[in-house]
Amino acid sequence: MLNGMRVIEFADGIAGPSAGLHLAELGADVIKLEEGEGDWSRGAAAAMSDGSSTTFHALNRGKRSVALGSSPDEARPLMQALLRTADVLITDRTPEELSPYGIDASGDLLFPANSRLITCVISPWGRRGPLAGRKGSELTSQAMSGYTRYLGSYGKPACRLGADVGSLGSGLFALQGILAAIYSRNRTNKGQRVDISLVNSLLAMKSIHLAAQSDPDAYEGPRVGGANHTPERGWKTADRPIYLQFGGSVGPEGKPGWVNFIKEVGLDHTLDDPRCDKGGRKTTGHGLYTHEFREDYEKAFKRYTAEQITAIVKKHGGNAAIYIDAKETLAHPQTQALDIVRTAPGRKSGESHQVRAFPARFSRLKPKVPGVAPEIGEHTQAVAAQAGIDEKVLALMTEQGGLKRGAG
Repeated sequence: MLNGMRVIEFADGIAGPSAGLHLAELGADVIKLEEGEGDWSRGAAAAMSDGSSTTFHALNRGKRSVALGSSPDEARPLMQALLRTADVLITDRTPEELSPYGIDASGDLLFPANSRLITCVISPWGRRGPLAGRKGSELTSQAMSGYTRYLGSYGKPACRLGADVGSLGSGLFALQGILAAIYSRNRTNKGQRVDISLVNSLLAMKSIHLAAQSDPDAYEGPRVGGANHTPERGWKTADRPIYLQFGGSVGPEGKPGWVNFIKEVGLDHTLDDPRCDKGGRKTTGHGLYTHEFREDYEKAFKRYTAEQITAIVKKHGGNAAIYIDAKETLAHPQTQALDIVRTAPGRKSGESHQVRAFPARFSRLKPKVPGVAPEIGEHTQAVAAQAGIDEKVLALMTEQGGLKRGAG
């Protein structure tokens, strides 16, 4: 899909590298530039069997690593040479951090010597506004965009979402923006700048929440009531927790599914409760009174295993699922049917490990399944040679800039 396209990734952590990973899966040659000791995620927990970071491995498979060392002035010739022929630059660096490399981040064209270069700049707060240029993080972006309101309990400290939704979302929006810019360049032969901010990405993903919050007098449903209830961990049964939902009722009596379900599990007394609608929408799923009726449901569910109760729910037209762990998810028949998990070769002969494939499935195109993340500076020498950097210049960079050359 993107064979022959060269991407320069000058970004650490999650947002930029996740965008670079997807471009690599689509066939691009992604060259990861690392300063000093390298991307900070190389030291992030947890560790693989060889001691390397699972986080770094997950986000940097299939890329080539070039170590820039600790002296931007010495690495500047290599940076300039790479950008002259690159198609895309992904960076999360500030203008002050880019300037020593000869990159002017103040305008739309960060590297005028290559007018076809598409530059994607990822930042916490964006290019303009009173917060532009300030430091930020996943946590500060979640706080400003209001995501911390959806966990925890009313009157208690806000909670951070466990997933890096802002960073991963920014990586996906960066991928979309880059592909749109590539499409535009195919028509105009001109590159452009694409700006992505974590706070904008979070607000974009929050569209249904913002719509639900438009009426300040009605706080119903999961999109506005999260702060008033504990995090959802399922309904208890005899063995494992489950999730269940009835709904889609039409008319005052609704569909008979929930009523029949209630009768079968022995909760007939709820049928006369004025808080219950006849379709079950208000007392199951994320209904308005779900938390008030949870104890009643769970008393009845103690007589059933999770498998039994989900079968009963489905028999009466409801939606139900058993809470499972990560290993069970990856081994689930549905996951296997979608071919989500692939086995990729490791660095050592005979070594292999599981990775996730690119999420889209094409009828004609086949994304790559890269399996190995590069060691820092592993490809410095080969990339420098391809960029036309003289061996003597590379030797000087190695000596004065702490550059790791690698073998190829």
